[in-house]
Amino acid sequence: MFLSCPGYAGNVLRVDLSRKEVRSLPLDKELIRDFIGGRGFVAKVLWDEVTPDVSPFSPDNPLVFATGPLTDLAPSAGRVTVGARSPTTEIHGDSNFGGLFGVELKRAGYDMIVIKGRSEKPVYLKIDENGAEIRDASHLWGKGVYETIKTLIKEVGDPDAHVACIGPAGENMVYVAAIQSDYNRSASKAGMGAVMGSKNLKAIVVRGTKETKVHDVKKFREAFEEALRIYEREPTTQLGRTVGSHFLHSVHNERGALLLKNGRYGYLPPEIFSKVDEKAVNRYHIKSTSGCAFCYIGCERNFLVKSAKYGEFMVHGVDYYGLAPQSYRLDIFDLEEALYNCRLCVDLGLDLSSSGQMIALMMELYERGIVRKEDLDGMELKWGDSEAVRTLLEKMAYREGVGKIFANGILGIIRRFPEAEKYAFHVKGLDNIPQDFRAARTYNLRYAISTRGADHMRASGLSRLGGAIAVDDMAVSEAIKTFLIVENFTTLVNLLEVCTWAWSAYTSSFEAYKAKEKVLVDLYNAVTGRNVTIDDLYKACHRTLILERAENNRYGLRRKDDNMPRRFLEEPLPTKPGQAHPPVTDFDERLTWYYRYRGIDEETGVPKKETLLELGLDYVAEDLERRGILGR
Repeated sequence: MFLSCPGYAGNVLRVDLSRKEVRSLPLDKELIRDFIGGRGFVAKVLWDEVTPDVSPFSPDNPLVFATGPLTDLAPSAGRVTVGARSPTTEIHGDSNFGGLFGVELKRAGYDMIVIKGRSEKPVYLKIDENGAEIRDASHLWGKGVYETIKTLIKEVGDPDAHVACIGPAGENMVYVAAIQSDYNRSASKAGMGAVMGSKNLKAIVVRGTKETKVHDVKKFREAFEEALRIYEREPTTQLGRTVGSHFLHSVHNERGALLLKNGRYGYLPPEIFSKVDEKAVNRYHIKSTSGCAFCYIGCERNFLVKSAKYGEFMVHGVDYYGLAPQSYRLDIFDLEEALYNCRLCVDLGLDLSSSGQMIALMMELYERGIVRKEDLDGMELKWGDSEAVRTLLEKMAYREGVGKIFANGILGIIRRFPEAEKYAFHVKGLDNIPQDFRAARTYNLRYAISTRGADHMRASGLSRLGGAIAVDDMAVSEAIKTFLIVENFTTLVNLLEVCTWAWSAYTSSFEAYKAKEKVLVDLYNAVTGRNVTIDDLYKACHRTLILERAENNRYGLRRKDDNMPRRFLEEPLPTKPGQAHPPVTDFDERLTWYYRYRGIDEETGVPKKETLLELGLDYVAEDLERRGILGR
């Protein structure tokens, strides 16, 4: 039973599409205590309700949308975690998006939506403070994201409503389908759009006007103002305002980590790089910028392209992580072509990154003779061919011809062409690899241990923490201690549902990082009336990480699955003339130290029983023991 706690709406919206039922249930007080919010809430629901016999497209696989306790209150607190068992990886799946959807959901009176079942016909969900209703969406099925959102806003008659929807890729249950919110926000990873499509759920429209309560307004205002002062001191704030995440083009080119031609080299000379760097992006294509709820940075880029070939078109919210896989990773150096393909991806409801990375893999396979024209519906697939890329994106979204192979994700390509495993960039079936981590030994660990598969968002550790500690120059045992600090902090950001950019642990100084820790604790305590320490919050983070790992262990994952792409282990990465990053050679040692510090069995990759008990996860220990997983 929920005991009133400021910062939380206090309700969970339960939807059964098969029975056409919606129910509002109280938020469990123990869920707040143990998992805080957001990603933590999602992890607990998936553990409780998804056993190994529940397949990703089963009506019993819940699709969960969760906000955090700082949503609608703190600076840059507009994030939402979406989770389900992933069709892309068949393990724990979650993704995250910003904007205003989460704020409206909280104001409508809900901390979380849990959707089960499968509708007989296409539907959408309309939510406001009076409740929720399931509405017919037959007229929207088959439409792209842009038209769907425009139609729904007009249909509900409220310009302040916000939408999360799928495009044709989600309808066709494509494994790299995204859930798109308001044109410019996207839960792209782990196939959450495909799960939504499997339920015949086209969209969710939400609007709320309720006030989110704060326990101590005076202390909250003080913490809020301190957070803004921290923002203004950080160089990344100004970078975000001027070029967004696109400054990373230059960062990774200088480090030789661009993953060019599917990871065969990592550096572009100035005469070529200048065509696609952040200056080129800013100079020719940015029309306006905007930010998520209560954001004082505004890193989003909105592009207006006036093209002789395509006419005038807008592309909303494309960042470094979306543009790079659709441009120079495919040897495309014409930004108009790349941005046109980005817009197509958004409208089709495809993940910009995964779709681009899969096409890069197929381009290399074609170049090597592993894939032939007859495998590609008679197409030639050459580097730099933007029209071929466009054709493949459409085939992918509609599962037409060769698109059926792409539609099953990178593992679908490997199943069809087994030799592709040698050249594929994925971990556990997820290919969320935005730069080459042969350039940073500690950085690469976060991809391997991420519970949803390869992921640059789960922790930091490029080369420094707080701008002062050269992580890769440390002894391995000390480097991993530092890595855990950042993994904890990043997980906390996900539980509170604040932005990983604004609240990044990658700060100008170690003191700035500690200041961010303190102000997050102050914000949380002021909002909720609780009296927790940073260690209390980090214990909830550890609990969430271990619960997600245990869920994956229940699906059969072990140490061997916390791995690295073969190319990173076997090949050097050429960078500047005469230079190269060597293959990764000390990965196993780093993984062992990580297990040791996290209380995970070093041989199996399964959490130790004492770790589970210490974290209050007795029910997890009992389940794993009953299945014969503990002690192996």
